Amino acid sequence: MANTKRSDLGFRMKILSGAAVLALTAGQAFALPAGAPQNSGATPTIQDFVKAHSDNSSWILTGKGYDNNRYVADSTITPDNVKGLKPVWTFKISDNGPIEATPMVWHGTVYVTSAHDHVYAIDAKTGQLKWEFQDNPHVIAFAANRGVALLDGKVYIATLDGRLVALDAETGKTVFDVVDVADTTNSFYTMAPIPYHNPTTGKDELLLGVANGDWGGLGNISAFDPQTGRRIWQFNTVPGPGEKGHNTWSGDSWKQGGAAVWTQMGIDPQTGMLYANAGNPQPDFNGPARLGANLYSNSLLALNISGATPKLVWYHQFIAHDTHDWDPTMPPLLFTGTVHGQSMQLVADGDKAGNFWLLNSATGQLVNHLQVSMQYNQNSEPSLKGNTACPNTNGGVEFNGGSYDPQTNMVYLPSSNECGYWHATKNVVYIAGQFYLGGAFPTFVGPSTGQLNAINVDTGVFAWRYHDKLPMAAGALSTGSGVVFTGLLNNDFAAFDAKTGQKLWSYNTGSPIIAPPVLFTEDGTDYVAVASGPAGNQQLPEMSTSNAGTMLTMFAVSH
Repeated sequence: MANTKRSDLGFRMKILSGAAVLALTAGQAFALPAGAPQNSGATPTIQDFVKAHSDNSSWILTGKGYDNNRYVADSTITPDNVKGLKPVWTFKISDNGPIEATPMVWHGTVYVTSAHDHVYAIDAKTGQLKWEFQDNPHVIAFAANRGVALLDGKVYIATLDGRLVALDAETGKTVFDVVDVADTTNSFYTMAPIPYHNPTTGKDELLLGVANGDWGGLGNISAFDPQTGRRIWQFNTVPGPGEKGHNTWSGDSWKQGGAAVWTQMGIDPQTGMLYANAGNPQPDFNGPARLGANLYSNSLLALNISGATPKLVWYHQFIAHDTHDWDPTMPPLLFTGTVHGQSMQLVADGDKAGNFWLLNSATGQLVNHLQVSMQYNQNSEPSLKGNTACPNTNGGVEFNGGSYDPQTNMVYLPSSNECGYWHATKNVVYIAGQFYLGGAFPTFVGPSTGQLNAINVDTGVFAWRYHDKLPMAAGALSTGSGVVFTGLLNNDFAAFDAKTGQKLWSYNTGSPIIAPPVLFTEDGTDYVAVASGPAGNQQLPEMSTSNAGTMLTMFAVSH
């Protein structure tokens, strides 16, 4: 399930109107240079996406490249000079709410989304607003949007009420607005669409997973025509009658089975393989209502999408018959690493049960499993009387995931320690538009802490761990120069030494950070941006509820 589960009532507010307020926080010494990168086009081409992992002049996919690695090989920001990072500008986001979005950077423009599907196009040099798209979607239970796609002169956003919207990249005006979910009472979108070129059909596609866990919907992955929003193909993450895996659901329980696709999917363009996480089964907390392993919930799926229709190549189910909402929500991370001295094609994943998983990306075979959060009573199921288990639904590895550094052969991954007290209900009834839980969201059991984990891929154990007094839910970014960036719930954006874990620098943005950072280079200068805002579902009793609001902050090293 998505990053619920504390009440989102504080953020189901009326969408704020008006243009964003700009607050420049630094002088001319930190201003971005004039001019855009020397290539043309209002948006990237498919070729740009294929090479995005190695192109540092932009940031055009949520995970930097199709591999979701958030690794920048060439960076002038080092452990020696990172203390010189200063804010260039701070853009105040008018739609105040928890923000998990990855900003996209292309040709001097930064595109960022808000919790309620606003899109802001910002001048990267000055921080001035170019245009704003304001949406007012129906929010089923909580608000989250993780970014946009850029293609064919358009900006695409998938919305909280199940629409795919295309905007003119220069003006922000709507090109098309199509409802693309089968049932708007239980299905919606939180992830950014992914541009992809199908080599068999010769057509460009937008790939998108549907979010519907906890409401009785059925998960799927679809490809859409970027010119019209029309669905090209669909792969269902809960197998129906006659399909392999259908017998892992008792009776008709599969009809509201869940297995939502919440976060970014990884792609290997060389093999045409798509790697996607399917979420928890439903009802969430009542196992007797859906006996069996409940495929393909809580699984990493490898699909061949190079043909006219997708084909399942392998799956790896991390937790069969999950009854605690412990789905894998980390974007699958693809890389070539060294394991016991041998080079191997790998995919890394993490789940809210507090596990780190390392698999062979060609076969799905388990290479390593490491516990990265406190675990307790995980073999239990929620009872009518109630019981405690750890982590809570907001613990473990959350939605923005990690980064692999080939220089150190380490994966850097934030995780959280938090427990919950669960109750199940005796009877479960599906009602459209309402939670389909079979119990209640767990009550928070404290305390809650976090850590940034550096995992040695060769040995499968920790190289170092940085411990924090609060959970860590923001994504990690690593550089070839030896720096790891991540955000903290105490409002700090922080940098660490990649080899030792020493905290090198931090800056208080004024609001908690649950979003991933990005890094790009323009005219020889590296810039780092990160969004911050209210903690949302990561809010803890010991945390202050007052903050500086929602914003995007741009940094550069002072010279």
